[in-house]
Amino acid sequence: MGYGFFDYKYHIPEEYKKGMFTASHIVLIILVYLLAILLPILLRRVTRRKITLVLRVLSVAMVVLEVSKISWESYFDVTTGQGFNYGGILPLYTCSLFIYTLLVAAWTRGKVQKIALAFITTIGLLYGAIGVVYCNGLNWYPLFSFGGLYSFFFHSTMFVTGMLLLITGYYKLQWKDCLWTMIPILILSVLAVPANYRWGSDYMLLHTGSGVPLYEDIAAWLAAKGLRFLYTVLMLATHIPLGCIIIGLAKLTEFLAQKAKKEPSGK
Repeated sequence: MGYGFFDYKYHIPEEYKKGMFTASHIVLIILVYLLAILLPILLRRVTRRKITLVLRVLSVAMVVLEVSKISWESYFDVTTGQGFNYGGILPLYTCSLFIYTLLVAAWTRGKVQKIALAFITTIGLLYGAIGVVYCNGLNWYPLFSFGGLYSFFFHSTMFVTGMLLLITGYYKLQWKDCLWTMIPILILSVLAVPANYRWGSDYMLLHTGSGVPLYEDIAAWLAAKGLRFLYTVLMLATHIPLGCIIIGLAKLTEFLAQKAKKEPSGK
């Protein structure tokens, strides 16, 4: 192998960075999707208290891993003369919300907890499922490296956690959650939008829509007309229908499951 497990992205030869959609990546995608379905089914009779314990352990682990990853990569950014990567390393991405909402869901109760759970089981679940397939970290690191595996693990955990909470009935989605899930998104955007203008970054895809064909084109077109702020507003608003789609699918699945239980198994 022409690189070390903890090697920095700029120290890894380009031929080893093509980790996305390799045979190993595809196998792991399949395994994670199976896990996201089968594990919650196997745990559906587990008590709510035990799932809460799992969430608490996981919430601490995700913070430790995120801090470790940022520290590790920042060390190389600084020591190689590039300086701290304010425009890319900060946890201000939409997926970063999983870290914050998981902490809230695990350690609080009441309305605040419900808002956090609404995000994890809608946008968090969706972005996790997408991130397993289109794993951004694999654009910079091989799959079997610290950088590559962390990115894959992070999105896999988002996906599986969301499915776990839904299938076990730990949280039942309601249509109003389309709006509740926007609260964490809007709170983070208050930090992400100024950061994007300050450092020319694209946190939460609210500035240039980098890497997303349709978003990228819309952002560039509006920016050319001096309307970049309008793209930001539109991008934020798209989370509402996305959340509603997940809620609709969850309710449809629940309806079909209940209907199957009521039908006689045989004559």
